[in-house]
Amino acid sequence: MVELTFRWLPAACGGLGPVLLPPAHIAILYYFWQSYSRYVDRRFCSCSCWDTVFKGTYESGIASYKHLYFNATPNTLKIWVLTVVAIISLYECIKYLMKLLMKRSVRYSMVILFISSIFSHYYAWWAYVNYYNDDFYSQWNHQLFFTLTELISTTAVLHLANTDNLVTTRKALCIVGIALLHIAASGFDQFISNVLRGEGYPHQVVRDLGFMIPDLLHLLIPLGLLRKARRESFTTRPLFRDHQFQKDIMAMMFIVATLFIICSLL
Repeated sequence: MVELTFRWLPAACGGLGPVLLPPAHIAILYYFWQSYSRYVDRRFCSCSCWDTVFKGTYESGIASYKHLYFNATPNTLKIWVLTVVAIISLYECIKYLMKLLMKRSVRYSMVILFISSIFSHYYAWWAYVNYYNDDFYSQWNHQLFFTLTELISTTAVLHLANTDNLVTTRKALCIVGIALLHIAASGFDQFISNVLRGEGYPHQVVRDLGFMIPDLLHLLIPLGLLRKARRESFTTRPLFRDHQFQKDIMAMMFIVATLFIICSLL
C-alpha cells in the first residue's frame, strides 16, 4: 500500500539531483570567486564569437547580450551528449536507491557511499565540459583514469546497495582497492600540498577534501561490511587460514600498484 501511495517518490527524488546540483555548484563558485567576477552591462554587452546558427534569420553578426548562447560545433554536440548521459545516469541511480529504500531492501552504508561519490562524478562532468569548451586536453587522460575507476567503484556500490546481493570478498575489495588507489594518487598529486601544507587556495582545499573524505569512506565502510559478512558466515575460515582471502588481498594490492604506476605516467 505504501509503495502504491508513494510510487511517484523515486522519480521525484531522481529528478531533484540533476535539478539542484548545478545551481548549488554555481552558488559555491560565487562564494569563493565573487571577488573575481566582473560587472556586466547588459545594454552594451555583445557576443562577438557566436556563429548565430540556432538563431537563424532572427539575428546575425555581433549579437546583443544573451543569458545563454552556443556555437554549432562538434564540441557543442559532445557537451550536450555528455550532459544528457550524466543527467539520466544520476536520475536512474537515485530512482533505483529510492525503490530499494521503499522496499526496505537497501544497505544504508552503500547509500552513504553513493551520496559521498556524487561530488567526484559531478566534478568529472564539469571538467569534461570545460575541456571541450576550452579545447584544453592536457589533463584529459588523467581525468579519464579517475573517472573510469570511480565508475567501477560506484557500480559495485550500487550492486551492494541491494540486500538481495551478497557481500563477497572480491566485491568489497573492488571498492577498497579503488579507494586506496585514489587516496595514494590524490596524496601525491595535490592533497598533501594543498591541504596538509596549507599551500592551496580555500576552494582547492574544499575540492581536495571533497575527494579525500569520500575515498576514506570507500576504504573503511566496505571493510566493516566485509567483516560483518564474514562474522555472519559460519563457513568462513579465520583470516590466517583463509588462503583464498589472502590471495584476493595480494591480487588487489598488485592491481592497485599497477594502476598507480599507470596513473603516474598519464
